[in-house]
Amino acid sequence: MTQPLHDILEGGPAYGVIDAKDGWLLFGRQGHEAEFRAVVEQVRAAADGVEVIPLDTADGVPDRVFIAPLPQRH
Repeated sequence: MTQPLHDILEGGPAYGVIDAKDGWLLFGRQGHEAEFRAVVEQVRAAADGVEVIPLDTADGVPDRVFIAPLPQRH
């Protein structure tokens, strides 16, 4: 079961969250890479109304993820 996005944006032991002007930046904490990958998968699953943009390291595994809200449709 995935967490709601607002819960994910609270942060946790495996990752931190920076509230940016146009979204949120999630970053993994050293030593918690596997847990952060699991959080990234939860973000992708809960990504209704947002765009998830992984920022990859040299090995292709994201160490940061930017979450940008999509424009509201009327």
